[in-house]
Amino acid sequence: MLRLLLLRNKLEKIAPLDVSHSQIKVWPLDCDFNLHLTNSRYPALLDLARTQYLMQINALSLFLGGGWKSVLSSQSISFIKEIKPFSKVDITTQVLYWDRKYCYIEHKFLVADKLHAKALARVAFIKGRRVRAYEKLLSELDENCLIQSPAVTEQVAAWLSLLESKKA
Repeated sequence: MLRLLLLRNKLEKIAPLDVSHSQIKVWPLDCDFNLHLTNSRYPALLDLARTQYLMQINALSLFLGGGWKSVLSSQSISFIKEIKPFSKVDITTQVLYWDRKYCYIEHKFLVADKLHAKALARVAFIKGRRVRAYEKLLSELDENCLIQSPAVTEQVAAWLSLLESKKA
């Protein structure tokens, strides 16, 4: 996090629906006894990737002094291939969809452009002790912002159905 904050002015600015790229290198201390990236490290890396995304859309000031907070509501990670020590990993972050309460974000862990893991995150944005739609955050970034949510994808719809079945 400290490294990310120190490099924030060098990050490429992106539009809210663009893909953010976070590059990391897997060190031996990130690995388990099987000598691959340990399962517990993925969520921490995803938190950093989402923070970088928010910095890249220029929202950092809204979170540091503007009263906004982001809260992870749910997250699902699928491990496809192991990630070995010293691998260079590109973690992509992209907003897929949002509704009045949550923003749905897809993350991919790519090594040499090959998919090794994929995650879906459901994030709530809060201001003034109330959950706000993602578009409200975007409108505070730019009052002329008229970005509409993309249509719900099949993957998000299936995940929402799974989350609802877990409640039952």
